Amino acid sequence: MNPSTPSAPVLPGVDHTKIVATIGPASEHRIGELIEAGLNVARINFSHGSLEQHRERILRIRAEAHARMTAVGILADLQGPKMRLGRFEGGRRTLSEGEELVVRSGGDVAGPGEVLFDFGGFSDRVEPGHRLLLADGQVELEVLAHEGGALRAVVTRGGEVADRKGVHLPDSDIVYEVPTEEDRRHIEFCNELGVEFLGLSFVGRASELHEIRALAPNALLVAKIERRLALDNLDEILEVADGIMVARGDLGVELDLEQVPMRQKDMLSRALRAGRFTITATEMLESMIESSRPTRAEVADVANAVLDGSDAIMLSAETAVGEHPVDAVRTMRSIARAVEESERYHELPRTFWRASEPDAANAVAMAAVRVADALELSKIVVFTETGRTARLLTRYRPGAEIIALSPKSSTVNQMTLLAGCRPILFRREPSLEDMLYMASEMLVVRGLADYGEMVVFVAGVPPGVARSTNVLKLSKIGEEVRLH
Repeated sequence: MNPSTPSAPVLPGVDHTKIVATIGPASEHRIGELIEAGLNVARINFSHGSLEQHRERILRIRAEAHARMTAVGILADLQGPKMRLGRFEGGRRTLSEGEELVVRSGGDVAGPGEVLFDFGGFSDRVEPGHRLLLADGQVELEVLAHEGGALRAVVTRGGEVADRKGVHLPDSDIVYEVPTEEDRRHIEFCNELGVEFLGLSFVGRASELHEIRALAPNALLVAKIERRLALDNLDEILEVADGIMVARGDLGVELDLEQVPMRQKDMLSRALRAGRFTITATEMLESMIESSRPTRAEVADVANAVLDGSDAIMLSAETAVGEHPVDAVRTMRSIARAVEESERYHELPRTFWRASEPDAANAVAMAAVRVADALELSKIVVFTETGRTARLLTRYRPGAEIIALSPKSSTVNQMTLLAGCRPILFRREPSLEDMLYMASEMLVVRGLADYGEMVVFVAGVPPGVARSTNVLKLSKIGEEVRLH
């Protein structure tokens, strides 16, 4: 079988691409409006704010979603190990091209002719010729030589630096502490509140994910790809992570900016083939922090992220501190819908059989998508305990909407990031026949299907057993269900 084939036309009324929005001071009291505008997953940025503020926001998100009888997932974005500059006299300094400096570790104020890093352990991993990027890439140094426990470097791109700005060492194999002690404390907090997704900052190796998995066994892990090392180890990271975030901010510091668009396309393609969900993030509608309308370039950027196959697209400062948080979500949703209705989106290649998962659930999922596409059906209804079958279905990018029914609220919320998936809390019935009947009635009551409409059901026998998907049934809504 060919590894890919053009996707089926997306049927009207199906929102395939999900929207992640960061909750902050500008949006924490407008969460209901954000949900109505198209929010699917709320991001809590643990780099800012107190645990008490995060608790209040999470509880408010839960309440607003419950009031609207809809699922909203929560993504806790952990801070991770952040390397920063030390301090300068007066809080800032201008570095001129050609100027030579000594770079060392220290917590005091940098003297004349030196720059301080607020972390140690870097000098023995940096070699002459390596770059030191300061102020998140605005200023660049090149290492000339080791000088005792410090480095001598020359400024190759000048500019202003200030206290505590970010540092990147893209050419050096720096050993980070992942997770940090603060991350561990935040993970424990997230476990207490049942947060569905953990965003893992500055991941470089799969081994780091194994450690976090042990600390948060019930959360889905989102590896943020923002280091060159993570790109080098992407295949092994994809084997362990549940999804990835194309974190273009820090990645655009470690890579030449012109490389980022093609790297984005490659990462999204590889993640889809691996069966992992994806989020494309950073500065998508940046101008809407202040403006009520995005630029044309930003609209094109969002559209391209959808065309690249992103499961979800993310807003950061636009909704956290921006002046138009609800408009930003509404605009992003509008752009995604326009792309999904285009002929170009219909022609996107779609991954098929994955030989590393030769089990019944994967085979049934692939067959369900092909049946729905062939008959131009608008619904695939899946009963799932863990969400795995829904993840398998969404990998094949059907034109039909995936309606994923689970008796577990945590599973329902974990499916909010999946492209083309509508997760719904649904009571487990004693038999498969009862489940099919009750699901059919629920779809009609909610206005999601009509009597007589043909849909594909995907389920497992016996009901309620995880990883038991083994049934595909074509059925008309309202017809008598008999399986024997």
